[in-house]
Amino acid sequence: MAGRGKKAGGKKKANGYKMPAPIPVGEVINDTLMNKKWKIGPSIGVGGFGEIYSASAGSPRKSANNYPYVVKIEPHENGPLFVEKHFYIKNANKEDISKFMQSKKLSSLGMPTYFGNGSHDFQGEKYRYLVLERYGKDVWTLFNECDRSFPTTTVFQLGLQMLDVLEYIHSRDYVHADIKGANILMGLKKGTENQAYLVDFGLASRVNDKEFKPDPKCAHNGTIEYTSRDAHLGVPTMRGDLEILGYNMLQWIVGELPWEKSLKEPKTVQSMKENFMKNPKANITKQYPDVPNALIQFFEYINTLKPKDIPDYTKCREIFESYLKSEGKTRQSKIEFIKSKNTKPVKNTDKELEPKNSLKKVVVRRRGRLAKAKSPESDNCENEQPADIAETVKTKKRKSTEPHVDVTIKKTKMPPKATPPVKKNHKNTATQTSVEKPKRRVSFDLPEKDKDSSQEVNSSVDIFDDSQEIEEKKVKRRRRLLNTKIVTVNRVVRKKTTARNKTSDTPATANGRSPK
Repeated sequence: MAGRGKKAGGKKKANGYKMPAPIPVGEVINDTLMNKKWKIGPSIGVGGFGEIYSASAGSPRKSANNYPYVVKIEPHENGPLFVEKHFYIKNANKEDISKFMQSKKLSSLGMPTYFGNGSHDFQGEKYRYLVLERYGKDVWTLFNECDRSFPTTTVFQLGLQMLDVLEYIHSRDYVHADIKGANILMGLKKGTENQAYLVDFGLASRVNDKEFKPDPKCAHNGTIEYTSRDAHLGVPTMRGDLEILGYNMLQWIVGELPWEKSLKEPKTVQSMKENFMKNPKANITKQYPDVPNALIQFFEYINTLKPKDIPDYTKCREIFESYLKSEGKTRQSKIEFIKSKNTKPVKNTDKELEPKNSLKKVVVRRRGRLAKAKSPESDNCENEQPADIAETVKTKKRKSTEPHVDVTIKKTKMPPKATPPVKKNHKNTATQTSVEKPKRRVSFDLPEKDKDSSQEVNSSVDIFDDSQEIEEKKVKRRRRLLNTKIVTVNRVVRKKTTARNKTSDTPATANGRSPK
């Protein structure tokens, strides 16, 4: 048997389980118990015990997305799928799940149903298989895609759904013992996108009715970062399932558990968890001040339970639901894994109720543009006009019963800006056009700096009366000031010039423009 397994390509993993040989797409599994034929599709994952394939009942499908089932396959030598198969046979009956949902008034429950199981021979190797419904992404993948942090309300929504599943499992005298993001899958069918399903019951076991006694052979079973204190001692319990859920929720909020750097040392992790749970309020408040008090209350309640106690699921749900209510959410709210960009809520409730295209926002934008236009630091103000204009801004038609409001925005009157002094050989390219004009030479009288200067001044037949000079003059500001103190400002005055008949080869510029 072992030789045939090697020939088929099976290899043992580090945990001692032998992996099955790859099953080709289109392989048919004859289910004699359910009288069905399951056709294997593309592989969608590899677990610690075997491989998971997409599957269909009937003719093969073209795309893996059209396969509504999954088939979990492991060699007969392994054991986890054997445990899981028998758990599903006893506890995943549709009628039992439906009765529980009716008694708890639940519209959905994250307990998967199974559709078939049996044995299958492939290339001389005997395999065990289990057929389940296909689900979407697992929470661990989503957690990593969201930079290892979920919105706090999403964490408590997932916690509520897991409490429902755990209550159902515990009512059947079973514990899961391996709750983690990789074993929580989101619904794939239409209408189940917001429902999380707890899968992988390979470590599920019946509740031990005997006296609580540590079992070294089963010590540290499960996924080490989430293993409960009871499971570290080798005894899985109902309160241990709640503790495991609490560790997951803490990680989903803060991103990392305090003992994640010591996972290779199970006893060290066990000791750190014991110290953490001695005073969860002080430890969480000190290390993670942003964690809601509701999660601290959940840990404190777990500490009140004895090993054989049945948890009060109603009380736990009330703790989670009270927090969601304080955040304006319910368990039926849409689950959002990506945090909102606006992390800080607006305290003013009136602002939250305003429509996106509100009148107030329009006015603010208009004012922003006007303020920019009136900036005294603007250099390109040559063609600026006084802004003595009144504009009326009207809101768009809304389907609201609120009255229609018209708001008039007046622009402050602004005096015209002075044209800067003429610069030698300066060309303002912003005022030039693409049409070439006939070249002409224009000159103007320059201000006389020295009466005795013998330098000749250029001129032409074309005369413009806008040559300017800066004259310093003391004036009072027209605007109302806090005092009547006289200030000194530069005032632009116009000076007439006379033309001279002499021309020059060098073209002059006026008002910052080229006459070409």
